[in-house]
Amino acid sequence: MSPALPAWLPDRPAITDSLTRAIFVGGTLYVVERSLSYAATAGLAFLALQLLADTAENVVGDYADSVVLGTLILGATGYVAVLGSALGTLVGGVAAGGWFLADGVQHLRHGVTRDEVGVQYTHEGSALTGLPKALLARLAEPLLLETRDRQ
Repeated sequence: MSPALPAWLPDRPAITDSLTRAIFVGGTLYVVERSLSYAATAGLAFLALQLLADTAENVVGDYADSVVLGTLILGATGYVAVLGSALGTLVGGVAAGGWFLADGVQHLRHGVTRDEVGVQYTHEGSALTGLPKALLARLAEPLLLETRDRQ
């Protein structure tokens, strides 16, 4: 029997990195909250989220993790809406989740990987003018993919 993992699972270095990050998240929350059960639960949830996103990326393709994250954010926003939350929280959740979902779907639809992103996210000018331009270019990327295909 071969000790290799199936191709759709994240490889061992990715699992090790995910485990290290989850321990870091749990440790940080333990230092802040002083609750071992809360820290362990959050660390395990973070590990599960990372492994789910890595598995989706291996099965579907690059940017599938954005689709997973966007769907989870929208689901959490819907749950918070049912509980009766502030409008700003709901608007922020829908905007963030919708953007991650649209970004992931557009990149998957057009077959663009992270290695071949069409726009260089560099900025020209000062931090006051250049960084907002680079951020806006990245936020507009799902729309720019659609217009690039038409040309």
